[in-house]
Amino acid sequence: MILKKFSCYVVTLLICSLIFGCSKNISFPKIEDGIFADRKKEYYSSKKLTITTGDTLKSISRRFSVSIRELISYNDLKPPYVLKPGKTILIPSAKKYKIKKGDSLYKIANCSNINLEDIKQRNKNIQERKLKIGKVIKLPYFSNINNCKQSPSKISKKKKKQKIIKKIFKWPVSGEVVETFGIKKSGRRNDGINIKAPSGSPIRAAKSGKVIYRGNELLAWGNLILIKHTNGWTTAYAHLEKFYVELGEELKTGDILGAVGKTGNVFDYQLHFQVRKNSKPLDPLKYLYK
Repeated sequence: MILKKFSCYVVTLLICSLIFGCSKNISFPKIEDGIFADRKKEYYSSKKLTITTGDTLKSISRRFSVSIRELISYNDLKPPYVLKPGKTILIPSAKKYKIKKGDSLYKIANCSNINLEDIKQRNKNIQERKLKIGKVIKLPYFSNINNCKQSPSKISKKKKKQKIIKKIFKWPVSGEVVETFGIKKSGRRNDGINIKAPSGSPIRAAKSGKVIYRGNELLAWGNLILIKHTNGWTTAYAHLEKFYVELGEELKTGDILGAVGKTGNVFDYQLHFQVRKNSKPLDPLKYLYK
């Protein structure tokens, strides 16, 4: 038993050194449930509450001025959301946002990817017509407030950059995109896209490069292939049914590397596909061409 545990430990170390050590510019975060990146709760300070008889999400929401959606997302609660006395629930700390000229509750909710109810539950008696420039309000822990802080000039420059993005990756498989890139309403994040396709459909290299990982030790991913490209680019192909390439093999754009499967934490045949630049995940849809 000890020998078996030691062997598993060695295999895990080899995988990590393989994925993270092949390039100084490549660094993949932990990913859960096959497609979602881990939301590290230690980054947020939180209060721990022991549930007592009569506690509900609604009563806790009112008591701590936190949205019900935050409580559900932060604690990974499942329907029907019944709280059991004696158990604990975490109360996430809010993000702070300073009102600036031209702000409205709708505008703040829209740019930070939340809804109006989230803001109202975090700020008791807040009124649209009485927003004061410089006043600090509270927003849910999963709000993307950086989008709201950008000045109009920076936003316009960003849009100009987006217009000239080069589409350098070929679609890896034909199918329907069932999961898009980015933060979801639950607060969780998808670092790639998921493409639904028939079982066994050929998966092709989106760009010429070298296979730097081929395996299935990362359970949530299932059968996984990583390809390193030039200029710091990397692509990932997960949930494969079969491998058709070997570790270290050089591939050209369009070469078949595997077949669509449903290995890992998914329940339907699909490909989870990621595009990264110097380890940073980017929206593949902006870089893909037919």
